[in-house]
Amino acid sequence: MASINERIKELRTSRGFSVDEFAKILGIHRSSVYRYEGENEKETRDVPMSLAILISKKFNVSLDWLGGLTDTKQPELSAKELTEVYFSLNEEAKKELFNYANYLKSKV
Repeated sequence: MASINERIKELRTSRGFSVDEFAKILGIHRSSVYRYEGENEKETRDVPMSLAILISKKFNVSLDWLGGLTDTKQPELSAKELTEVYFSLNEEAKKELFNYANYLKSKV
């Protein structure tokens, strides 16, 4: 599995952010981004938990993925969150979701 330093760089580049843009979003200096990404092994810094949590929330990735513990990038939604999403949909979207769920069940 990848290290947190590698995952930070992967996240930044996959979303198309420059180091400056990424730093601005996180409220840190651009040189810190380079250190957290591990560009220079001598200057690589440990990522503070508060920054890891901020990255996780801002970019909707799980802390387990960011820390290299899993390859599942998106955090799982709780039953409450799924219910909130469902009830926020209009009737047409609910029908489409229901039809898609039935389609998936038929494939099992």
